[in-house]
Amino acid sequence: MSGDRMKRREFLRAVAAMAAGVAVSACAQPTAQIIEKQVPVEKIVKETVVVEKEVAVEKIVKETVLVQKEVAVEKIVTATPIPSKYKEAPMLAELVKAGKLPPVDERVGEEPMVITPWEEIGQYGGTWHRLAAGPNDVMMSTRINYSQMIRWDKDGAELIPNVVTGWEANGDTSEFTFSLRKGMKWSDGHPYTTDDLAFNFEDRLTNKDLVPTVSTYWMRGGERVKFTKIDDTHFKYSFKAAYPLFIYYLAGSKLPMDHRFPKHYLQQFHPKYTAQATLDKKAKDAGFEFWYQLFGNKGGDVGILTNVDLPVLGAWKVTAPSPAQPVVFERNPYYWKVDTAGNQLPYLDRVEHAIVQDAAQANLRAIAGEVDMQFRHMTFDNYPLFQENKEKGDYRVLEWPLGGITGNAFYFNYEHKDTVLRDIFRDKRFRYACSLGLNRQEIIDGVFLGVGAPTTVCPPPESPFYWEEYATWLTEHDPARANAYLDEMGLTKRDSDGYRLRPDGKRLAFAFEYVPTLYNFRAQAELFVPAWKELGIELILKEYDRTLWNEKAAAAEFDMATWATGTTYNPIIRRDWFACKILGAVYFGYWTWWTSGGKQGVEPPAELRIKELYELDTQFEATSDMEEWKKIIRKMLEIQKDQMHFIAVSTSAPEIVIVKNKFRNVPDKAMSDLEQQAPGACMPEQFFIKQ
Repeated sequence: MSGDRMKRREFLRAVAAMAAGVAVSACAQPTAQIIEKQVPVEKIVKETVVVEKEVAVEKIVKETVLVQKEVAVEKIVTATPIPSKYKEAPMLAELVKAGKLPPVDERVGEEPMVITPWEEIGQYGGTWHRLAAGPNDVMMSTRINYSQMIRWDKDGAELIPNVVTGWEANGDTSEFTFSLRKGMKWSDGHPYTTDDLAFNFEDRLTNKDLVPTVSTYWMRGGERVKFTKIDDTHFKYSFKAAYPLFIYYLAGSKLPMDHRFPKHYLQQFHPKYTAQATLDKKAKDAGFEFWYQLFGNKGGDVGILTNVDLPVLGAWKVTAPSPAQPVVFERNPYYWKVDTAGNQLPYLDRVEHAIVQDAAQANLRAIAGEVDMQFRHMTFDNYPLFQENKEKGDYRVLEWPLGGITGNAFYFNYEHKDTVLRDIFRDKRFRYACSLGLNRQEIIDGVFLGVGAPTTVCPPPESPFYWEEYATWLTEHDPARANAYLDEMGLTKRDSDGYRLRPDGKRLAFAFEYVPTLYNFRAQAELFVPAWKELGIELILKEYDRTLWNEKAAAAEFDMATWATGTTYNPIIRRDWFACKILGAVYFGYWTWWTSGGKQGVEPPAELRIKELYELDTQFEATSDMEEWKKIIRKMLEIQKDQMHFIAVSTSAPEIVIVKNKFRNVPDKAMSDLEQQAPGACMPEQFFIKQ
């Protein structure tokens, strides 16, 4: 995106052109069509006729007729079969032959999405072997089965129709009309129509038991989006106010995947369609206290990974859920995508996730050649080992750019239950000191193999939102200046070990609590410990598995934490780190307070200037003018420069992607980012194993 001014009309025209251009491109490729015409075929007709003596006799007549000709006789027809437009996996062809599946042409629908393979037309068969650091680490529903209404391309540059074939926005972007693919089906063969979307909006989102709080991304002007069914394949979203960023959010992680609730299956778990007494019994028999717990277990984010009976839209559906070892997903026989040669996708029969203990074990097994394609948990510090062992392990090492300027950033709990520690964390001089106390180059050399440069959490240099002054703000190693800030805070007393004392006389000590499976968190923190000891701060390292960490974060029961800083490359798509939105419990309570109008959550203290950031974010979403966007982001960055809410270390090293040599159609370069649901934007349905 250029830095030139993009006027409102130009912005809308660009969005519309993007959708239209992709739709035209897709239509230029082979798609399913219905051809209605009369075709001469040879038929054998068994007919009863009347002779002169009015005696009924039987004779065989051989004649050439038209298929649509009406013949008022008893007849036996043997027609020449019409060749199928599409081809399919051998395992599915056998099921068709056995009468257990309808023909492939019927299964893919009238408007399948046509995929152009990155390298070549693939071969059917085989299993994709992956690793997961725990049962909750299997990212199939979003990252592999990336089946959003609209999707990003692999480089995070363009939006592509996916479940829908296209869309239109009205003049002020308060209303969006979409078209579903005709003939599209769920994985059990049931038609996928706007009734499924209506079920979600009319029966799920409006039910407080199922959805206590509707996502703010479905809200505008204080009201929830209105859903309108036009017909079986057309529907409309209407918002109370203009929503120019809606389409961007619909393609990424912001909006829940609310199009994936099959009415025909889930209505048996909903009180509108099933008697309450029956539903209560079903819940009790399944081990739940309430019906809505059963509903959640059968559908949505939980059911899609654990319920083998749940119909899905993705290329693969779960057949051996956790605690199975491995967790197994098998091909969806009704998948609605084909390649340019007319082969129904996916090529691969199965996706298996072996559950391992942690990232270290995942790296060792990948180095040994035990994964087919994976970047999750493949840490950059193992890059030399990956390169040294790639011939022995029969794999190649790809390097994908990350969507974040830095891999991760560190932050403190402003709502800590220890009020003394809370007040220290809220003092920006403390955060300044912690940043200046780090020797970033030492961390870059020791953890990231010398790749990267000191940075803050900011847009990258190639972005029109880049601000050089903030990009390196307080990133130099200056222990003297850091100690001066701490002295200025009144933290001048020390204990016998040289650690500073808090105002209540306790040692200034706190824990860095983290999930050890991601982004070299542990390796970085190990170098934080001696650096901050020079400042008189004791840092204690504590590791948690992801499930426990999520619980602690939700309850704000941690001292200092960190997470990945995705999508800082484009603030139009995501501004969470610039605006302090929904980043663990630190800001979750603040953001909840803001979006609920003060009815829930925690009001952010004025000195942190977080409310100012929320106000700016609201202004950002209300405009589509590039110059206004640039001004708003600059104001956000000025507040971040003043507050230092986050401590980053280094610009991102590339994402390491391990790919078996026979595992093909994996692009050499692609954006690795949450909003692109990487590797989902690379269309894993066309990955294959070359024989």
